[in-house]
Amino acid sequence: MKKLISLQHQAETSYIILNTGRCKACWACVDVCPQHVFGKVDFLFHRHARIDQPENCQGCLLCLDACSHQAILSIEKTHDNISL
Repeated sequence: MKKLISLQHQAETSYIILNTGRCKACWACVDVCPQHVFGKVDFLFHRHARIDQPENCQGCLLCLDACSHQAILSIEKTHDNISL
């Protein structure tokens, strides 16, 4: 059975959000990610990183530090305050 390729890719994981509009296609996030979360859109006039495997993201945030264009932001998790 052939695997269908989806043309839509998520722009976030549980830990990060990728703003493809700010991405300058330097591929630093692709190179630094140990879990291979990122892929590339690399057409002549349309280039940016994309999130191919959001389920692989473990929240190391190496991509956040690698992106000098601020195209990747961390998702702040809000926890309810619990009184003991």
